[in-house]
Amino acid sequence: MPQQPLDLTPLFEPAAVAVVGASRSQAKVGGMLLANLLGAGYRGRVHPVNPEAALQGKDIMDLPAVASSAELPDGLDLAVLCLPREQVLGEMRILAEKGVRAAIVLAAGFRETGRLGFEAEMELKRIATKAGMILLGPNSLGLISTSCGLNASFAIGQPKPGGVAFFSQSGAMCVAVLDWAMGLNMGFSRFVSLGNKALLNESAVLRYLGDDPATKVILGYCESVEDGGEFMAAAAEVSSRKPVLMLKAGSTAAGARAVSAHTGAISGSPAAYRAAFRQSGVLQVAESAQLFGLAQAFATQPLPGGSGLAILTNSGGPGILAADACAGSSLTLPRPSTETLARLTEILPSFASAYNPVDILGDAGPERYRAALTALLADTQTHAVLVLLTPTAQAQAEATARTIIEAANGPENAGPDGKPKPVAACFMGREAVRAGRELLQAANIPCYDFPEAAVEALDALYVHFRRTQKATPPATSCDSAIIPEGDSVLEPTVGVRGCEAPWDEEARFIVEAAKTRGLIEIIGVEALEAAHAAGLPVLTTGLARTSDEAVRLAGEIGLPVSLHLATPELGPAAGAWSGAKTGEDQKLAVRFARLDDEEAVRQAFLTLTSRAARLRPEAYVTGCLVQAATGLSGEGGFELVVGFTRDPQFGPLLSFGMAGVSSELLGDVSHRLAPLTPEDARHMLREVRFYPLLRGARGGAVVSLAELERLLLAVSRLALRLPMLAGAEFSPVLAGPGGVHVAGARLTLR
Repeated sequence: MPQQPLDLTPLFEPAAVAVVGASRSQAKVGGMLLANLLGAGYRGRVHPVNPEAALQGKDIMDLPAVASSAELPDGLDLAVLCLPREQVLGEMRILAEKGVRAAIVLAAGFRETGRLGFEAEMELKRIATKAGMILLGPNSLGLISTSCGLNASFAIGQPKPGGVAFFSQSGAMCVAVLDWAMGLNMGFSRFVSLGNKALLNESAVLRYLGDDPATKVILGYCESVEDGGEFMAAAAEVSSRKPVLMLKAGSTAAGARAVSAHTGAISGSPAAYRAAFRQSGVLQVAESAQLFGLAQAFATQPLPGGSGLAILTNSGGPGILAADACAGSSLTLPRPSTETLARLTEILPSFASAYNPVDILGDAGPERYRAALTALLADTQTHAVLVLLTPTAQAQAEATARTIIEAANGPENAGPDGKPKPVAACFMGREAVRAGRELLQAANIPCYDFPEAAVEALDALYVHFRRTQKATPPATSCDSAIIPEGDSVLEPTVGVRGCEAPWDEEARFIVEAAKTRGLIEIIGVEALEAAHAAGLPVLTTGLARTSDEAVRLAGEIGLPVSLHLATPELGPAAGAWSGAKTGEDQKLAVRFARLDDEEAVRQAFLTLTSRAARLRPEAYVTGCLVQAATGLSGEGGFELVVGFTRDPQFGPLLSFGMAGVSSELLGDVSHRLAPLTPEDARHMLREVRFYPLLRGARGGAVVSLAELERLLLAVSRLALRLPMLAGAEFSPVLAGPGGVHVAGARLTLR
């Protein structure tokens, strides 16, 4: 359940601050923090705590000091503890008794250092929770809140006020972002170093920043999330109003180990984080430079009202690079209107290109830029403009920058709704364009080093615009719509069960009974029975222990049938057995497909079991699975795999791909977190690279997307209704003109 938003006003807007461990020396953390606090122009009361200074009757930075936290006034808003770990717990108990409402603990040496540190952090959390105190840290750099002149950190530098908020588990990332921001003249509203997140985490900070009128865009650096469900709820709520950009660290094995060493936390599955960010509307960035580039655009530019991007350049090469970047984005390059083309033709030299990209040639000066930019901004086909400049001999970077600023802020820059269109620039080079870059940055027009980064930023603006226009409510229950929009669902075919996607409590009984028997996996017919009861479209299947039994089951199911070797040593997919020596042996050691008469069934059973005994005498073989052959991939369809694993942070993580090792090795697998909405299921299918094949590309079979979507939704519901399952894999899922049918299943118990 989503938590109630915390009132973080005492932390971000305190009326008074106590600095416990204040010092006269700015070489010490207590002195550096106090100097930052006073240097930022904090308007509230400041109470330094230092026993030696108080006993000597001396001030600290012209402020009277007290000897102990016990001498502080009752009910202070905020206390910052600039003390080593050994002294923190004692001071926290005193502050709790004094009714302090919020505390920042800067000291490291807690759970990231081992058992003793972990126990100290748990005690710190217990003290704060019992007192109803907001706790930031430990292992925190502190925070900055420019709206009230609060710099309760030991970072170097004071950011100017602005619309960007940044939170991070890493104090070093806060320092780097702060220095970068000052270099670009970017203003910030809040800076928060979360540290170990003993109490205050990303979710609480997100909710506060979402309601913060001073914040326009939220940036985050994340190493781990403890409560994935709460994070997704907070992110979905906030991202519907404001852009949220996240940089996730620990996406590799080496990075995950570094995360654990840094904060003592588990990094978690990269696929789960990607799915969580995507489903909650967070824009995930891959690297620091990308985070900064997108932040510039969101902090300074309006959202585009459409996908149309106009590219204006004085050089063909950069214009082509920008056009290439658009091809991989959601932006389009519309042809200028007839009126705009006529206007451009009139003002441009005969060798110039009036089409999009608009190339005004290398000798273009500020006035040619002004005329072309004004014409493009007035075009109703244009929703955003990217202005490129390369330092040719005739280029005037500084004067051109002034021209861009005037046009972007002029009356010509107004869409049909009267709102201005976003304008970004790319001045390629360094020294020759430095003055122009600085002018643009000071005027809040983002200027990028390369065209690709500029297009990426404008694309992010449009993606966020589309999200804000959607009114699709998030899924709140595992019983959300089961039949999605899209293709009509095919009628059930002969030998197929479960196409109506019901739910039968028999699925729970099967799983609970297996757990009672001490099993860790459910496979074969039992797993398929559970899948059928859960509403999955399972092919009719029976287990035959003898050839006579195989013939009898084939008659009951109805010919044609397929036979699969029944052994727990094979996965659910009807793939090759690694013990076979040749390609033909591999095929025959596992499966016979589409057997049309009883004698063929009998011979197939004997061949499968005898060859298994010869190739793998140590294997435990229970017989053969006899299964309806309708809809098998041999009829022009595909073998797919659908499943889920239970992520420790976010819960059930669903996956969809092609059966076999190639899909996994090539990374052609899509993921989403349960509960799925019909839109989530739709996107899962369209994200895989083999999607065109499902729609009949290259003369292949056309698969019903509606049935695949319904299967994904049924697996999502299964994962939520049976929490005793650690995971499940349904493979092969046979998809073709005859429908979508589950032919194999393996359920893993927790």
